[in-house]
Amino acid sequence: MLYTGNKKCDESVTDRPALAENTNVTQCGGDSMVILPRQSLFLLVCSLVLVCVLIGLLVPSPAQAGGAQPLLPGGSSLKPGEATPIQMAAEIITMNIRPATEADNALVTLAPKYYVCQTFPVWFPAITEVEAEFRMKNPTRNAVRMTAWFPLASALENVDWNLYRGEIVPRIETFQVSVDGNPVDYAVSELPNPKGADKLPLPWASFPLTFPGEVETVIHVSYMLPLQPSISGIEMSLYYIFNTGAGWAGPIGQAELILNLPYPASAETLAGIPSGGLRLPPFYWPSMQADLPSGAVLEGNQARWTWKDFEPGAEDDFAIWLLQPDKWQELETARTAVQANPQDGQAWLDLASTYHNLSGSDFIYFPPSAFSPIYLPPGIEAYQKAADLLPDHLAAHAGIALLTLAPYLMDKNAPPEVIQSVQDEFQIARELEAKNPSWAKEKSRSWWLLVWLERAFNAYFDNDVIPWVQRAAQEIASAALRETTSATPTEKLTLTATPMEKLTLTPTPVPSTTPQPPLATPPTTAETTGSGQSPVIIVAAGVMGLVVVVYLALKRLRKRAGK
Repeated sequence: MLYTGNKKCDESVTDRPALAENTNVTQCGGDSMVILPRQSLFLLVCSLVLVCVLIGLLVPSPAQAGGAQPLLPGGSSLKPGEATPIQMAAEIITMNIRPATEADNALVTLAPKYYVCQTFPVWFPAITEVEAEFRMKNPTRNAVRMTAWFPLASALENVDWNLYRGEIVPRIETFQVSVDGNPVDYAVSELPNPKGADKLPLPWASFPLTFPGEVETVIHVSYMLPLQPSISGIEMSLYYIFNTGAGWAGPIGQAELILNLPYPASAETLAGIPSGGLRLPPFYWPSMQADLPSGAVLEGNQARWTWKDFEPGAEDDFAIWLLQPDKWQELETARTAVQANPQDGQAWLDLASTYHNLSGSDFIYFPPSAFSPIYLPPGIEAYQKAADLLPDHLAAHAGIALLTLAPYLMDKNAPPEVIQSVQDEFQIARELEAKNPSWAKEKSRSWWLLVWLERAFNAYFDNDVIPWVQRAAQEIASAALRETTSATPTEKLTLTATPMEKLTLTPTPVPSTTPQPPLATPPTTAETTGSGQSPVIIVAAGVMGLVVVVYLALKRLRKRAGK
């Protein structure tokens, strides 16, 4: 068994050849211990590059806006414009999700110069067509007249709108509403942003309603939403804000959310988002695993949830990860090829590569995908089948080793038999590489798999060098998120699109005579203004880079002293 530092080495290692040229061999309790090359210079360069990337992400400026993702709107419940006796007897939301087409680029208005997505024919991975029915009950004998509101854009409490200075807020363009089957006109008002008067205003649709006494009124709204892609390009998020409907009298009798998907509803296509874990770009990582919202019923291509006597707060807002449709199609294509010819080693290798990509690409510099726990085991099995059919193919052995080690890279808690298995496959891959120098010369995928495997193995044993940098980057991102908002570090991230309720502010002039909903007192905590550049972020990134440089330099000196 192979370990470093104060970990014991298995006696069986003494007879093993070195895994790479210039590999150091030391003694561990009388037994040999194999240590992979340190590659300090490589880690130093990567650390500095990471620092530069962090500064580029965390320090907004007009020149850097071109690579941003748009803050896409989400689904929401209706909000009453005032205190009311009207009850929401039922809320039924149906979301029909399909792959996006080029025509769907017009679904939201974007500022072209701000988004790299506009260099592609199709901007979004998928679209959801939303149909929502609200069954409202007037328990009094008298008719009640009022105004209802619907948010056309949604935001998170912890979003630094300075990152998108000069743009308009992407909003729903296809909103339609009817009452008891009759279409109703609505007005659009730009209301102050809950993040402060210096932030971009948020658009709301409003329309008048009359609820006859002791009669149920049915309000129907429809709109289309592009789904928000994650940085990894594997997941996309879907969210629905229930808490905007909390202002109606009493609890919601029954709320039902139905997702009709373009693929089977299962753990392969749906994943949970931790409460408060949904963050809009650029801090948009599916880095934490979570179960689906409780009560999920999965049947065929449909997933649905039902809540009774529902009194929604911010913690009840709904959010999940969905697999991007093109990724599912790639998986289905690879599976079909294997089913058509089970003895085709290349088909198995292609399937393994697909599972690998769905789990995450390298597992070192970026966190695994939200679907990593689902796709890692079949990925290992597919690589193993490819190795059985193509025993001389480097990629199969390197892939087995990398996916086997991946779940343990952060916690460093791999059982001895896992490390032994990884070492065995690494050794086979190294020997195959030596026999096929063309792989390295051509920089083939097989060669890159071996490169990532060696880096992963070094990261596991090299005293947390690469994972430490990753964790530090995540800490800086979290600090930046807190720095650029009025929320305190202990506040929970909550979805909101709700105008606040005491101080009346003048909205941006629009062609509307509809009275505005009550607004709340703006945050009193001082917020960053101007260019959005934060000395705290810059200093933190610089300190991280300096620490990495000093850390690696000291390790190199200790290594030389040891010689």
